[in-house]
Amino acid sequence: MKYFVIILIFASSNLWAQDESAIYKADTIYFYGYDFSYAIVKTKHPINDCVFPWIYYTSEDNPPSYFENKMYASVIHDFTYTNSVNKELIESRKVGEANNELFQTTADEKTTRYPVLYDNTSSDSSIKEKDKDVSIMRISNENIKKYLSEYYLKQKNGIGLVCIISEINKVKESTLLQFIFFDIKTRNVYTVIDKNIGGASGVGMENHWKSNFSTGTRFFLEEYNSKLYFDYRKEYKRKKKRRRKVRK
Repeated sequence: MKYFVIILIFASSNLWAQDESAIYKADTIYFYGYDFSYAIVKTKHPINDCVFPWIYYTSEDNPPSYFENKMYASVIHDFTYTNSVNKELIESRKVGEANNELFQTTADEKTTRYPVLYDNTSSDSSIKEKDKDVSIMRISNENIKKYLSEYYLKQKNGIGLVCIISEINKVKESTLLQFIFFDIKTRNVYTVIDKNIGGASGVGMENHWKSNFSTGTRFFLEEYNSKLYFDYRKEYKRKKKRRRKVRK
């Protein structure tokens, strides 16, 4: 039986100058998919062959209609950019090569992050024990702004949403997904909702992690829906009424 546990949830909305209420008032949101290009990967095997199957499974389990039902908005899925950088990353074989060294510094100490392989079968127990104590590799606010500024998007205005995978950690059996809302024109960030999910299971890399990613996305949408309902009640009622009219 598969099960998942939320081991940590970050709410970092107070770290940004943008008014996060804009994302709950919006009637249209552009979702740009899942970006693996900045992930810290600490697994026994490379993830190159699993990235797109994971994206497919997560998208199938959380289709556009589910996003719209939870966010009470038109959610336009456009994975063109993130799929291109994921493809480039895989083809350059940077995701977990056997010769990669263990990433020793924190995200805040680096202006650029590089995906690495962490072989937890290593005979060097000191590395394994040290890794257990390393804090979650959350992307710094400064780097989030930098990465978004480099995104090439077809849309020029509106509210964007992207999920950047920050860490995949076999020792901790967890992933950290960072869901980022931003202004498409200025690339200023409204808020970041982090989901650190534990409880991966299944045989083989693809099966072991796929439900973890899907569950993280589902928990994110549940949190968004809950905040819309309780904290932006007026907007919730307006958007609910609007959706009824659209469906007629």
